[in-house]
Amino acid sequence: MENINLFLVLTFLILIVRLSDAKPSSDKFFMDKMCGNESIILDGDFKPGTSFQLTSNSKYQPNFNCSIKFRAAQSTQRFVITIERMNIVNCPNDYLRIYDSSTLLNKDIKQQCGTPSSFSFTTTTGQVTFTFTSGPGTKSSGFQIAIALHFPAVPACPQNLGFFLCKNKNCISKKLQCDTYNHCGDFTDELSCSMVGKK
Repeated sequence: MENINLFLVLTFLILIVRLSDAKPSSDKFFMDKMCGNESIILDGDFKPGTSFQLTSNSKYQPNFNCSIKFRAAQSTQRFVITIERMNIVNCPNDYLRIYDSSTLLNKDIKQQCGTPSSFSFTTTTGQVTFTFTSGPGTKSSGFQIAIALHFPAVPACPQNLGFFLCKNKNCISKKLQCDTYNHCGDFTDELSCSMVGKK
């Protein structure tokens, strides 16, 4: 009887560990709570990517100015940035600007505000800054962005070493696969996922 109970307890613990590994990350980050902090460092081992929204409120505040910075841990690493959702209706008074080091990535006003479809960028440096500014007028929900490390210096992006090769040739951490966020930029990291998470 004791052996059966021990077996059931061990089976239950293994199931819990597997389900917790399979769940998408529940961490929620909000740009308006991170303004002006030091650079957020992404690395291949512990934090290969994340996702953040502009605000935890239903609408962002008027006369708001906020910048957050991300930096890659290694000089050969780059970023894949995907604007998954954008709802900034008071254009051009309210806008989001994304800088690859000092180069503006979203030069088109339609990518800085409005309600465009999802779009992505792959940086040429290991530093990216997001700056959001709002005026005094009508407010909306803002945006949600996925950001992931891209490993262009890793030959063939081998899956057996913990990498995932996106269809668009971006190479990201396999840890980001099936977490519900579009870290590849073409959504291939979220295809063929089981209902409980990682395949």
